[in-house]
Amino acid sequence: MPSYPVRSPKPKANLVQAFRGEVRANVPLHALEHALVMVATLQLCFLPWAFGARTPWAQLVSLGLSVLGFVLALWPRRYEGELAPDGEFTLHTWPRLLRFPPFWLGLAFVAYILAGALNPAYERMSNGSVWFLKPLEHIDWLPSGIDAPFERMNAWRVLAIVGAVWLLGCSLWTAITRRAAIQTILTGVVINGVVLSLLAILQKMTGATKILWFISGAPNYFHAMFYYKNHAAAYFNLVAIVAAGLMLWHHIRGLRHLERSSPSPVFAFAYIVVAACVFMSGSRTGMILLAAYTLVLITTYLIWRARRGAGPTNRTLTVLAALAILGFISTAIYFLNLDKSIEQIRRLANEDRQWSVEARIQAREATFALFRDQPLTGWGAGSFRHAFPIHQQNYPDITRGPGRRYFFWDHAHNDYVQALAEFGVIGFSFPLLVLLWLFTKFCRLGALRQPAFLLMLLGLGLPLAHSWVDFPLYNASILTTFGALAVMLVRWAELEVRPGSVGVPAHHR
Repeated sequence: MPSYPVRSPKPKANLVQAFRGEVRANVPLHALEHALVMVATLQLCFLPWAFGARTPWAQLVSLGLSVLGFVLALWPRRYEGELAPDGEFTLHTWPRLLRFPPFWLGLAFVAYILAGALNPAYERMSNGSVWFLKPLEHIDWLPSGIDAPFERMNAWRVLAIVGAVWLLGCSLWTAITRRAAIQTILTGVVINGVVLSLLAILQKMTGATKILWFISGAPNYFHAMFYYKNHAAAYFNLVAIVAAGLMLWHHIRGLRHLERSSPSPVFAFAYIVVAACVFMSGSRTGMILLAAYTLVLITTYLIWRARRGAGPTNRTLTVLAALAILGFISTAIYFLNLDKSIEQIRRLANEDRQWSVEARIQAREATFALFRDQPLTGWGAGSFRHAFPIHQQNYPDITRGPGRRYFFWDHAHNDYVQALAEFGVIGFSFPLLVLLWLFTKFCRLGALRQPAFLLMLLGLGLPLAHSWVDFPLYNASILTTFGALAVMLVRWAELEVRPGSVGVPAHHR
């Protein structure tokens, strides 16, 4: 073993530094972990800017970044010098990966999609402006799919989207050994979301008809870089819950450690900016969900404060912060015409009911009929838009859209029914089991007692609730962000609540 120069012992930290946890923070991240943090942050920030990753090129770039992050995560790490004050060692992360049940469930899901891609039961054929499905010989007892163009959506494209989420989640769980690394990624997501929110607000204020004022082709309901306002709202809701979690965590930590200042007001301001962006999106479901979440956030914090007691607070700063927040909200209401967004919520039960509610209910029923055709293995990943017309024709109200023209449904506007129709009960069970394992792990760690973790967990339910009336999780940007946040939340709770379970020295957590 090579020798290293003997270092003089460092003076012991004083009691205040030890109490505040500043000693452990002096140990820097390993270069490989730092690289993984940068790649993961880049990937999560890139997706919403790439028009919500709705196009094949953006999804393939995301997959490439996930592969790069996975390689960085599994590469052996040599800790020495200032990285290993208690002694040199080499950290192998692959054993932790093998003990991660979502790795195996994700591997099975990827194999399931791959089997359907290699075993098509139908081929999409085109005859000029008319297309139809041509039956093909296939193995009946294996999962099957539909052979369709990649740019239109097929199993290979779904495989790229799902593979990116799976590899990114495994990388974050396997190779993140420090709480600071997770907070860096989450902070990057919030900063990126605030910039996008300000862009969306500015576009609304100037009456922009093109994305970034010069990119044409988007419908008139685009928001920020998203072509679809409901996807924009679902994504920004995720950013909002991250800002809320970081705000509350830093606030509570500051109170416990008697810190004079903390980043919590910055994250509170970020939450307000992103919330204003959501209310400007025109997405009624997104607005309702965020309004309900905000009430839960305030109620949870007040209950925690009441149980904790008054504690040391600076009343002057509290009053000034409250006035600043009220002033910002009042300014936003005046300049951004948020009353129009509230009016859209009222319309949910009135004149918009026909196509906003009833048409989606019928589409859900038609999709469920599609599921009943092949309940176990489904029609194959990415098959909905190709197979749905089989049952759509039985529902005239959703076959002829506005203007009495034939209406094509690329999505069922209900992620759960569409996933059942595409993957069947067998395929649908894999992501469901992943979520159940993460939730069970989260509860076993006792993280439900931590207000910040509890509110972030509740926030992850926003896109799940939104998925009942729309298709946010079929957007690669939202799905990837949701998956990464779910894994990082449980990993953060593991490092925070039970640091001894990591398996590395304490100064590396």
